[in-house]
Amino acid sequence: MASASDTLNCSTFLQMSSEMYGYIHLDGSLLPLNPSWETTLGFTCTELQTRSWIELVHPDDRESTVSEITKLKTEDQQKITFENRFQCSDGKYKRLLWSVQTDTEQHSRYCAAVRDITRQNRIETKLRESETRFQQLAQTHSQESELLHTLMDNTPDHIYFKDIESKFIRINRSLANRFGLKNSADAIGKSDFDFFTREHAQQAYQDERTVIDSGKPIEGKQEKETWPGGQDTWVSTTKVPIRDRSGRIKGTCGISRDITEYFRADQALRVSEANWRSLVESAPDIITTLDLDYQLQFINRIPSGVDMEPEDIVGNSIFDFLTPEHHEGFREACHKVLETGEVAGYEVQGKISLNWYSSWVGPILRDAEIVGFVVTSTNITDRKQAEMELQESEERFRRAVLNAPLPIMIHAEDGEVILINRTWTELTGYTFEDMTTVSKWLAQANKELSQEIQGYLGQANQIKERVAPEQYEIMTKAGKKQIWEFSSSLLGVEPDGKRIIISMALDITVRLKAQEAMQSAKETAEYASRAKSDFLANMSHELRTPLNAIIGFAEILRDELVGPVNDEQKECVNDIRMSGQHLLEMINDILDLSKIEAGKMFLQLEEFAIVDAVEEVNTIISSLALKKNIQLTLLCPENATIEADRVKVKQIFYNLLSNAVKFTPDGGKVTTHLNITPTTLQVEVIDTGIGIAEEDQMKLFAPFTQIDTSKSRRFGGTGLGLALTQRLIELHGGEIRVTSEEGQGSTFFFSMPIYQTNKSG
Repeated sequence: MASASDTLNCSTFLQMSSEMYGYIHLDGSLLPLNPSWETTLGFTCTELQTRSWIELVHPDDRESTVSEITKLKTEDQQKITFENRFQCSDGKYKRLLWSVQTDTEQHSRYCAAVRDITRQNRIETKLRESETRFQQLAQTHSQESELLHTLMDNTPDHIYFKDIESKFIRINRSLANRFGLKNSADAIGKSDFDFFTREHAQQAYQDERTVIDSGKPIEGKQEKETWPGGQDTWVSTTKVPIRDRSGRIKGTCGISRDITEYFRADQALRVSEANWRSLVESAPDIITTLDLDYQLQFINRIPSGVDMEPEDIVGNSIFDFLTPEHHEGFREACHKVLETGEVAGYEVQGKISLNWYSSWVGPILRDAEIVGFVVTSTNITDRKQAEMELQESEERFRRAVLNAPLPIMIHAEDGEVILINRTWTELTGYTFEDMTTVSKWLAQANKELSQEIQGYLGQANQIKERVAPEQYEIMTKAGKKQIWEFSSSLLGVEPDGKRIIISMALDITVRLKAQEAMQSAKETAEYASRAKSDFLANMSHELRTPLNAIIGFAEILRDELVGPVNDEQKECVNDIRMSGQHLLEMINDILDLSKIEAGKMFLQLEEFAIVDAVEEVNTIISSLALKKNIQLTLLCPENATIEADRVKVKQIFYNLLSNAVKFTPDGGKVTTHLNITPTTLQVEVIDTGIGIAEEDQMKLFAPFTQIDTSKSRRFGGTGLGLALTQRLIELHGGEIRVTSEEGQGSTFFFSMPIYQTNKSG
């Protein structure tokens, strides 16, 4: 058993190794064990684990790879070694050397050690090519002496040898004839200055000095030569150094080939190619040429978003850049071109860019024979995407209609029913076969109003917008009556001009019955509420009279107007008076609220200084504030008057200020801020009290409600103050709101017109 340190060393080795290690499972999954997979292939280990590893093998190598793996199962081999091409994250392939053996612990997987031999493979290929060339050179070297003489005498090219001073030491028969010499030996010891213009001879001499000084040849230099007699030709000249056995340069050898015809044709071809390339490169489409084996020979532009250069594409198969499902279709288009010689069209999707292209494949002819294909591809991704989105949208719309909870019918302007959904059939019992036309359905569902309903459903075709809902009685197939609320709108126009309408319905039978019941219940509740309010409003005298008597007699006893009382009796009498006063305040609030709700409270309007009214309230509140050491502040403009009910305005301020003082801890502040605009009185009552939670703020103005029972026990009150305050403000045509945060105090805002147009509640 391996020790912990052995395991650690093994893990460290795997992390440091440049080779890739992993497990191949029988289900086709791959489990990488070290980071070299990501470094070599570009895929993350997670990405490799989620893909079948055989799908990443080059399609041409898959069969041989599977055959090798099968040997581990069928031939009882313990280990196999094979090579294949494996796809990287950029879509390219690398050549990998696999060593695979069966895992002795888990027979459902194989252990794999993988090495990237891409570079090694290229080097070996080049080495083999070099060895082949070397062998060929060695074989031909023995024949050179015999062939050189034949070559020199029979080649049409001009061959010459010069010494270190650029003087001829040998020329071939072709060059001698060009010089006008009867014998090649007549040129020995002479130079270019003896045969050419000085300008040309000087350039030739300079080229030979460059070869001698640098030891490097000049290859394929195209130059113009003027021969004795004045004839001009174009030649391609190659000059190489001549070395002795010790490697020292002792002269030069030159070969000049007459390329006059080629040069002229090449110039014409270059002009033609320049024009063609200018046309192709300025074309917005992608233009490629292929040979008959589908190998790319040329591409004018790379699709946007593809990080490749033209040289990365040229020489590869076109199918390396097309998604597999389009291979066969593209081959068929090419076969059609071969059979007919005419252009064939086909839509394909790029494998790397994922763009869609409308491609036209045409023949490339040479001597009336097809030698390849030219492909012009227009990017139609947006159009294709729009088509697919439209198709998906139509399918989603169809599913939405079929599964909608409301009954839906799609019909043509002539009444032909195109579609009804499941809900329509479930609610009515009518199937699509029962209602192929609207008139056929209505003959069963509502024969008397058939024309009226058809006219309503057809309105969408006339006004080309959604028709206002209408209610009609519908008979189901089972004979049950339902009330449906129809709504129709124009859905679209088909290519033949026929308008399509969508009509939806809502079964409101139950809702109408419920509305009738709710209306009846509402009227009953409103009647009961009015009766309660009228009763309380009319009971004001009967409720207040006994309490006034109790309070009055308690004050007589307290003031000893009917005889002396002791301290204990006086305390009891005072409790009676205070309890009666408190009860009277509550009854007054209830009665005032009831009067407002019953519409029997009226405003006694007068003009008065709002500052005086608020100061009077502050005077009443100040004793309570003084006990708690609370600072009362009034901020207001001078000489501001309003038209309102003075008593009720004071009651509003009393309720707000008494609440603020009651819920503000000792040592706090309560500030009243008045602002008068030309039309409105705006008031803020700000305290530093306990604040109100956000979820409780909506309850503040509800009658008989307190937001916290613990606070109710602590501070007291009926919960009517703010409800009455809100209604008194609304009675003046104003409104009230609050902002607060627990522990941070509260601010009550209210506003009302400074002149009243409505004189009563």
